[in-house]
Amino acid sequence: MSVIRCDVLVIGAGAAGLMCALTAGQRGRMVQVIDHANKVGKKILMSGG
Repeated sequence: MSVIRCDVLVIGAGAAGLMCALTAGQRGRMVQVIDHANKVGKKILMSGG
């Protein structure tokens, strides 16, 4: 198992999680996003967003 270092860990790649990750990244933070789905934003697509 490897260790991944980051400043911000976002759990959930839905609309709110992705917006949080984007904002943190724009502010110079190292961001990791994890989600149970096999594709980022899959829940957004399913809901028609």
